[in-house]
Amino acid sequence: MRGQAQRILEIFYSTPFIECHPLTREFASIPARSGIYAFRHQSEGILYIGKAVNIRQRLRGGHKALAWAFIDRLNPDDVRIVATVLTYQLWLQALEIEALMIQTVKPCYNIRIRQEE
Repeated sequence: MRGQAQRILEIFYSTPFIECHPLTREFASIPARSGIYAFRHQSEGILYIGKAVNIRQRLRGGHKALAWAFIDRLNPDDVRIVATVLTYQLWLQALEIEALMIQTVKPCYNIRIRQEE
C-alpha cells in the first residue's frame, strides 16, 4: 500500500507544472474516472490531495480547496490539478492510499479542511 502511495506521489511531483490540468469551469481535461488528484501550486507544491469516483464531476461540483485558494488570494494561473486514474483493484484501497499520501505530504488545505469539519 505504501509503495502505491509513493508511486502516485512521484507521478504528482514529477509531472511538469505546465502539463498539469489548469483550473477551468468545466474541467474538461480532467479524467471522468476514479482516481486520486491533487491541487498543486507552482511554487508552494501540493495544496490538497483527494480521491473521487469521478474526478471531473467532483471538481465540477465545487471544492473547498478552490475556496481556500481564493481566500488565500492565490493566482489561479499558479494552481493546477494533477490526477491519476486508479484500476478497480487500487480503487478498493483508495482510502488507505489517500491517507498515506496525506500523512507523507501534509498538504495545507487537507489540514485546514479537517479542522473545519
